[in-house]
Amino acid sequence: MATFRMCTFLGAVVLSAACAGGVPADSAAAQASQPLAANTKPDVPLTNTYWKLVELNGSPVRAGEDRELHMILKGQNQVSGYAGCNQFFGSFTTNGDAVSIGPIAATRRMCEGVVDQENAFLQALESASRYEI
Repeated sequence: MATFRMCTFLGAVVLSAACAGGVPADSAAAQASQPLAANTKPDVPLTNTYWKLVELNGSPVRAGEDRELHMILKGQNQVSGYAGCNQFFGSFTTNGDAVSIGPIAATRRMCEGVVDQENAFLQALESASRYEI
């Protein structure tokens, strides 16, 4: 597993990619802590990659019900993921580094203690205008 950060959505959300590969999970953390050279870009595609939410509005995120908050942008312009209590899904488009996500729909489970974070995550996704890997 390789781990990289994708700073996206006007700085409101920081997602970390976990891509399929031959690197064990314990070495992923070591790789993540090593800075990339200034002229090196991670070799991680935007689509068909598991993006784990690690920071939201400048603060670290809390796992929801013992699960990571995440999203996957699928090649058919579909987004899906877990927002902390509920599964979500919707559509997205890209043009260069511009991105538009939404509308987003979600299941309607009630969970205590994660509603504000979940709402902020979904709002950040829908207000996205650009991304950077």
